[in-house]
Amino acid sequence: MKFFNTIRTLTTLVFLSTMLILSGCNPTSSHGTKEVEMGSKQVHEPEPNLPQKLPTPTIQSESGISIPAIQGSYCWGGTCADYASLNFEDNTPVQVLAGEDLSIDMGTDIPPDEISISEFVDNRNAYVTSSDGTFQLPKEPATHYYGAFVRWSSPQDSQISLGDTSFTFVVRVVEKK
Repeated sequence: MKFFNTIRTLTTLVFLSTMLILSGCNPTSSHGTKEVEMGSKQVHEPEPNLPQKLPTPTIQSESGISIPAIQGSYCWGGTCADYASLNFEDNTPVQVLAGEDLSIDMGTDIPPDEISISEFVDNRNAYVTSSDGTFQLPKEPATHYYGAFVRWSSPQDSQISLGDTSFTFVVRVVEKK
């Protein structure tokens, strides 16, 4: 029965994550400019220069341990890819110390407008309080599963997504010695 509850919970999370990601996708490419009406004529305003290649997150603990991420759904450079599930199976847990801070750096000159982090542990989903992609790990030893959604919006209109990505990572929290 626990297995079926886990599958049902993960299926629900996948559906909700997919809906969140797809809501941020903009099917029309702005090619770096946005047309804005000024009086009777249209003016092209430059959008921020985001990299052409999808950014890869660098996730690191405060003690310097690197945590690999598995790519999830994304919309970037006019291309969208939708993954059917949160991919935790390909993640090997990396040992980190209880209570350490983790930071997520997307490696872009322009910081994202949104970084949403969720923790999936013991068949539950909880949003993680994050300040610019940095958050504190739990103090309880266990394997913790995380999913992140990162989005860049147009400075002229926050409803227009310039790109977004999602990824998962897994850590094994161990007690400090």
